[in-house]
Order: sequence, then structure tokens, then C-alpha cells
Amino acid sequence: MQYIAIKKEIKDGKEVFAVSAIPLKNTNKAIVQRIPHPLGSDILTYENLEEAKDAVLLAGFSYILPDGKKGSKSTAKKVITKDSNNYDQMVFDTIKEKINSTNSNVSAAAILAISEFPTEETFEILFDKIGEENDLIRKNAISGICRYGKILQNKIIESLKSSNWVTRNSALSCITNLAETGTTELESFIIPLCEICSDSNTIVQANAILTLAKVYQSCQKNKKI
Repeated sequence: MQYIAIKKEIKDGKEVFAVSAIPLKNTNKAIVQRIPHPLGSDILTYENLEEAKDAVLLAGFSYILPDGKKGSKSTAKKVITKDSNNYDQMVFDTIKEKINSTNSNVSAAAILAISEFPTEETFEILFDKIGEENDLIRKNAISGICRYGKILQNKIIESLKSSNWVTRNSALSCITNLAETGTTELESFIIPLCEICSDSNTIVQANAILTLAKVYQSCQKNKKI
């Protein structure tokens, strides 16, 4: 269980609550959103403690309060009703229920929709689905992962070692997409890619060779900038 510390601070003469966060960027490298994360170097501030707690829980983490007490989803007492102004959990759960629909189009749509929620649970779902045989489901899961490429870099590398060759091949597709956008530290992919170039599956081997070349050239290009 990963915790994010909620800190009490004074900003412009007002008491606020701060949490560490990471920036999420689009393909143009513009920041479109910041989300709470234990390894974040950015800071998000909230006017009250409840807002800070909700934001941390929504991101899929537990929190440590300014007084040192810990909290998690299991200890949260919030009840969402149809009259509530906060429908986050209700919407997430509704979409999640459709992830494993017997209709592939419904499942693929749910995969794409749930990627709007940057939580640990979402990331687990996306990585589970890149091993699917259905092309649309798999592509939507890859798209969702690439959306959060920088913070999921280690998980992508782990997927290169999966026993499922489809998952390994999908991880290569993720890396290729990230190499094109330039939103991650591509150099960390080079050694894992060299290793998977000897994969037992020839489809994975071929894709790995092409991906390695693209990543290396992108790294070289970035060094010249």
C-alpha cells in the first residue's frame, strides 16, 4: 500500500492542504492534468482536508494526515448517493462492470472510458487487457497505457517479461508509441529491448528489433537537441 502525505501549509495567508503530484502531458507535451502520486515532484493544493483526502483516494493511493494518522479506501466513510455532487466512484464502478462484457465492442468501449480515471486499479485493468486476443480491446488498452506513459514506464518494462507473447508484443507497441511522442525517458527501454530481441516468439522478435531501432534513434535525436 502506497501512501501520500497530506501537508498543511499557509498560502497567501490561507490554510491549504498540499499533496505531491505528477503532471500528465498530451502528445504536444503540454500539461493537461496533475494527479496525486507518491513520487510526484509537483504539488497540488486543496482548500480543505476532505478535498485532499478524496483526491488521493481517487488516484488509487492511501494518505497520511498532517497529524500522522493514516487512511485508505477501506477506512473512508463517504457514501455516494444519486444526489451527491461527487459521482466519481459511482461512474468508475459502472464502467468497470462492463470491462469483461461478453460483447467485445462494449468491453473495448469500457476500456477506453476507464482510462479517463488515472488510478492504480485502472492501470492494473489496462495491463491485464493488453494480453487480449481481441484487436480492439487490446488497442484501446495500449492507448490508455500510453496516455500515462511516464508513470507506467516500469510496468511496461515488466510486461516485456510476461509469459503471454501477446502481452509482450503489446508492450512493444506501447514503447513504439511512446518513442513517437517523446514523453518518456526512452533510454531505460534500451537494455530490456536488447534482451527481448532474442524472444522465443518470432513475431515478438521482429517487433522488438524494429522498436529497438526506433527508440535508439529517438534517444540520439534527443541528445542533439
